[in-house]
Amino acid sequence: MPTTAATSPALSDRSRAANPIPTPSEPVSHVDGGCGVAHDPASPVWPEPAIWLPEASPGTLILTPAPPDFETVHSIDRNAFGLSIVGRTDADGRELVVADGSGELHVSLRDEQAARRPAVLVPLDGMGELRADVALHFVRRLSGQRTGLLPAALRLTSFQKRRLIQLLHAFDVHDLGGGPRDVAAKVLASDHAQRRSVEWKDSHARRKANRLIHDSIALVERGYLKLLRGL
Repeated sequence: MPTTAATSPALSDRSRAANPIPTPSEPVSHVDGGCGVAHDPASPVWPEPAIWLPEASPGTLILTPAPPDFETVHSIDRNAFGLSIVGRTDADGRELVVADGSGELHVSLRDEQAARRPAVLVPLDGMGELRADVALHFVRRLSGQRTGLLPAALRLTSFQKRRLIQLLHAFDVHDLGGGPRDVAAKVLASDHAQRRSVEWKDSHARRKANRLIHDSIALVERGYLKLLRGL
């Protein structure tokens, strides 16, 4: 998910009074590990992507050592896969994020032998087809074919990226106490936000601003997880 955020200057008192804003349905604790967004807002923002749990992300390739009888297995040439931008090792193994022009492939190495004798683990859950598609792209890339790391279903389009940035901007305005007028002015750059109450009430900008606020709250309240599944 894009990490672009925006700040807003003083917000309209009239907008806050005339347009009550929906609040998140459940409070989310930021001290017990339960964050409403992928990155705890109280923590510094680093230019690194989040590392997702494999069970939540079909775009995470799970590698395990191949059985010993498979003598033709070849080790992975990391140079063939693009730039490794994140690496982390913990008790569960090693996590890598590799990037190319098609997106970011998350790789979970469950054992130090997994890179030398790789076998792909494809859980047959509700995202099994997507996981298999990611594995197929991996196999093709490993054999030298020119293909993206991710299938098309898991790539954000330019429109989706612009939409997500707009939603995050709208949420910032809302989170600072802004109402639909403020979102219309600061996010949509609409002059309808300055119109009289009667004209503003029936305007397209007001309806669009309300939708942005509603959708931005849903996105932050774990709706972003749908992006991992290509939804």
